[in-house]
Amino acid sequence: MQNSEKIMIEKRVTEEFQKHYQKLFGMVYRMTENIQDTEDVLQNAFIKAYNNIDGFREESKLSTWLYRITVNESYRYLKTWNKLPVVSIAEKLGVSEKIFFESIDCTEAEYDTLIIEEMREKCMRGFLRCVPQNMRVCFLLKNCLELKNKEIAEIMDISESNAKVLLFRARQRLKEMFEYRCSLIDPDKPCKCYLWIKYMKDNGLLLPNEQINYKNKELENEHFKNMELLKQIECMYHVEHNYTYSEFIERLKSVSTLL
Repeated sequence: MQNSEKIMIEKRVTEEFQKHYQKLFGMVYRMTENIQDTEDVLQNAFIKAYNNIDGFREESKLSTWLYRITVNESYRYLKTWNKLPVVSIAEKLGVSEKIFFESIDCTEAEYDTLIIEEMREKCMRGFLRCVPQNMRVCFLLKNCLELKNKEIAEIMDISESNAKVLLFRARQRLKEMFEYRCSLIDPDKPCKCYLWIKYMKDNGLLLPNEQINYKNKELENEHFKNMELLKQIECMYHVEHNYTYSEFIERLKSVSTLL
């Protein structure tokens, strides 16, 4: 690759990363579950892409190549839960999940919307962590980056039919977990966000405090109206944040002589 071509692609990498930064942040955040690790993953992905321009071949889109690098960096941060916290707690107490939640004496009025939204986000991440890693990545590529199955297959280095199967299974796993528990999906279900807040406060557990913009109840009601269950669930996995691309670049400059 000639020097002029390399400079041109380096510029394209920077522009492509900026173009997809918001969606990449949301996807990686769903994998790592905290802002610090998300920033580290994106930082490493950007530097690797920038430093390995010679490895890019025009056989695929630049965005696909960048997504693959970002996903590979995210894999290092992925952890697996075998069970949801409520499952482990209920089993330890020897009661059902329904009885566990009924035992928490609380009124929703005690908590403001922001705390409930933060608790909701924590719960959403908990559900996603209980999905096997390959299904989780496939689901996030579809719902955070809004990629086509063919693009997902290319990024994950699998067949398109396998990508479809993984996506279907991920959706089914999430659907089953939500249908059984979540009062956002069905008001009669036992798991309510404010009950988790009450439980965590009573047991001295740290409530989430991330600088993330969550969907508020009004937006959820608007999105959930006349929507099927799966669409309601997928709607919950869209997340935005307060960090801009410019702030990310400034952070990158502070730890690298790359730019």
